[in-house]
Amino acid sequence: MDRSRRSFLRLGMLLGGGAGLELAGCTGQLEPGRTRQSEAVTNGSGASPGSAPAAQRGIDLEKWKSIRGEPYQVGRFGPLPGVCELPGPLAKRNWPDRNKYKDAARIPGMCQLCSTVCGIIGYVKNGRLLKVEGNPNDPNSRGHLCARGQAALNHQYHPERLLYPLRRVGRRGEGQWKRITWYEALDEIADRLRRVRESGHPEQFAFHQGRLRSADAVERFLSAFGTSTQLTHRALCSGSRRAANLTYLWESDWDLNDVENSKYILNFGSNAFEAHQGHVPFANRIQNGRFRNGAKLVTFDVRLSNTAGASDEWFAPFPGTDGAIALAMAHTILAENLHDADFINRWTNVTVDELRQHLRPYTPEWAEQVSGISAADIRRIAIEFAQCKPACTTMCNRGSSAHLNGYYNDRAIHLLNAIVGSVGRRGGWCWSPWSGVDPAMQPPPMPPRPKTWSVLEDPPEYPLANVWRRMRVGEIVYLYLLQGREKLQVYMTYNLDSPLTWPEESLTQQVLTDESLIEFHVCINCFYNETAHYADIVLPWTTYLERWDLDARASYNLRPYVGLRTPMVEPLGEARDIRDFFPDLARRIGGGMEKWYPESSVREYMEKWAANVPPNPKTGKRGLERLLEEGAWENPEVEPYYEPYNRPVSGEELAGAMLHPPRAELPPLPVAQVLEGPDELRAKYNHAVIVRDGKGIGILMDGRPLRGFMTPSRKFEIKSVFVHKIGRNEDCSELIARSGVKASNRPPQHSGYNTEIDPLPTWFQPKEHQNLAEDELVMTSFKWNVHNHGRTMNLKWLAEIVHSNPAWINPRTAERLGLNDGDWIEITAYFSQTLEETSPHLVHGERDATGRIVAGRMRIPIVTMEGIHPKALAISNSCGHWQYTNVAQAKRTPPEGGHTAGYDLDTFRDPDWERNMWWEDTSGGDPHRWKPNTGNGWNQNRVMPIAPDPITGQQSFHDTVVKVRKIG
Repeated sequence: MDRSRRSFLRLGMLLGGGAGLELAGCTGQLEPGRTRQSEAVTNGSGASPGSAPAAQRGIDLEKWKSIRGEPYQVGRFGPLPGVCELPGPLAKRNWPDRNKYKDAARIPGMCQLCSTVCGIIGYVKNGRLLKVEGNPNDPNSRGHLCARGQAALNHQYHPERLLYPLRRVGRRGEGQWKRITWYEALDEIADRLRRVRESGHPEQFAFHQGRLRSADAVERFLSAFGTSTQLTHRALCSGSRRAANLTYLWESDWDLNDVENSKYILNFGSNAFEAHQGHVPFANRIQNGRFRNGAKLVTFDVRLSNTAGASDEWFAPFPGTDGAIALAMAHTILAENLHDADFINRWTNVTVDELRQHLRPYTPEWAEQVSGISAADIRRIAIEFAQCKPACTTMCNRGSSAHLNGYYNDRAIHLLNAIVGSVGRRGGWCWSPWSGVDPAMQPPPMPPRPKTWSVLEDPPEYPLANVWRRMRVGEIVYLYLLQGREKLQVYMTYNLDSPLTWPEESLTQQVLTDESLIEFHVCINCFYNETAHYADIVLPWTTYLERWDLDARASYNLRPYVGLRTPMVEPLGEARDIRDFFPDLARRIGGGMEKWYPESSVREYMEKWAANVPPNPKTGKRGLERLLEEGAWENPEVEPYYEPYNRPVSGEELAGAMLHPPRAELPPLPVAQVLEGPDELRAKYNHAVIVRDGKGIGILMDGRPLRGFMTPSRKFEIKSVFVHKIGRNEDCSELIARSGVKASNRPPQHSGYNTEIDPLPTWFQPKEHQNLAEDELVMTSFKWNVHNHGRTMNLKWLAEIVHSNPAWINPRTAERLGLNDGDWIEITAYFSQTLEETSPHLVHGERDATGRIVAGRMRIPIVTMEGIHPKALAISNSCGHWQYTNVAQAKRTPPEGGHTAGYDLDTFRDPDWERNMWWEDTSGGDPHRWKPNTGNGWNQNRVMPIAPDPITGQQSFHDTVVKVRKIG
């Protein structure tokens, strides 16, 4: 650490009480025009003219000179965030600057340093962003902003931002580059893409996105081009969780637990206080529910996360057994007659008796055997939960879903809400059909979607990946390319860091390097990351503080809203957004693409998109002008989405509609005929689906036409005939039509790829988790509250907080293995034995002496933690970068290498981290010299095998069995 920073408190003592120093972590450089006191004109005796000698006033100037900080050498832009100006002794300063924010413009926007997209306010003065804070007008985040959002200035003014286009000049992966113009870059890309179209294989142009918040812009470009090969990271995030929701609901893949109004919150593996997709809005509402409404929070998680630690009770089950516990709780609630019989019999497609029969084997004693949680606790928590109905809800996330059995885990967890009747109820388990921007906001007309097919976008082995939503199975992309199942002429990556965040790091690097598999790679990013390292052209992307979007997250207020992301400042260098250069690229490619870009500017496009925002009664502003002033708008006329299944179907909708009875022996009849008929007729057609123009629109419930659930039965589908049939590749056209939801049968390319999917919630344990050896543990993963997977370690304020990630091991386990804090281990990770049997197309790699396939080996230090299951080993993600700025690599030296041709190091320089990065690792890779909490950490994906859940394709991040060996 810089000596000037280390010595502040000591300096204050030396200077005495009259110094007036404002410490606050500032170092280095003086305010412009200011003279250091120690360098002021003196009378030869160490005193300024007309003053007493410094020695007489108790000031040791020689000591001051010996410890003072050297001025920072900043670039032409001036001091970057965190580079403060240090006064000399006895200096009287206006610090902090009382006029810093005077006359600053307050510009609303939306954060994008994680997927929660909270509303923000930026303070801009003289064209420079001074700070950000939460926007209280945002109905989801309510003015709150986490540490990641506060690091916006690091993101915007990073000296290693890519500001100019680059073209590779050496071999791919060597890191040799030259700066080119945008004209050169777009001409070359257009030429390559034109050749793809002319080849007759438009599907061989793949667009691979990481975090995407400009979906309309991407859809417009890809559809205009004629490819549907749009690849995502969904299966690495939440594929099985979404599929479980869709199985029950069809209309939504995301539950919005109404925790703010709950009395009991039962959490399975969700770290909402640190890493949930709804992070700040969700965490805020959980705490409101607890402290304003008296809700109890109980967490089941293999690791003591911040959420678990802040819960009323925490239980650490064996990894992947969440579903077993949930089924045992369901068994208990029925056994204790605490269920909601009316909801089950009316609004689910099973009876209470059928549920009792199905759940009979799932006793708390059985669950104790597989999970390690006592049967008494399982019973007690189940009873407490049910006694709070309907104001009780479950919540879950990757902790339960990112497993080979994750789809069944989450189905079992959601079942609890149906059994107690909290589905859609205030304080219960809710959802909404608005997963993003208010649907009243419609972008300008889109091109028709192309009908191309690619095994990379729609792998036939995973039946539920794409039948409702295009969730895709991202982790198999590079393996399938290596296997020759597809090839890419042009591969365009966008906000993606797959070499770090994808499983099997070395395989990803191998494929990205091979020009016979990926002929041409264009990378769009704000920074030179690991993906850019393997590109042929790198395009500098604008930050979220420099570009336009309409955006929103699923609303925890259960009503639609829209937020605005707007350029707070001009883009630095030559950075451009896809909204800006995709039209240019389309015009260069030609062939009709250009007609889908009639607007003269991005602003004109945004004005059309936001046109339906109504006027503010006070200001009269509407549309984009209103959003530019307020940042967000929520529709107050829409009622919160409680009990939508009880909403009546209007008479207008019923005109010409038919009733399709649940009993096949009864013929369809007009709704009017049944409603006007005798009671006996209405009784026969009770629970019949209302169909109009071939699509389901409701259900007849006790003589009333109601909306029901948007499923084939118009009920909450505990038993899903659809998933059972779709897994077998059977025709589901009639079921889809009755739901009224856009879904699809599996395409002809899936023929022969059949998977058995249980129609009812069930559970199984992966083969490799049974009978673990003494030196074997189940490796799990987690996120820190200051990081977003792979995209925030370059931000110095966040990297200083968390930059290293030793493996967590329980002290009892460590003692058994002869390990202590700080010891180094070698972990050998194995490919799933379950997947060897169910998914032989994934099998690759060498077997060791045990006969199992080795996914990889890695050396890492350990830290012992009571807060982890004794048979688990936890390693966080986000660490282990070997590109993506020197901050992410924990290097104090200024950046160097061919990629710096895309930087402007003369204008932007941040010597703060060059001088003060105390966590640089100086061990040279020697475990004996390594100091705890130093270095850039370890990438867990070096040893993580490709392991998709065979039903949804969800990557199983929490299932890998590892052998542990002490080294050194």
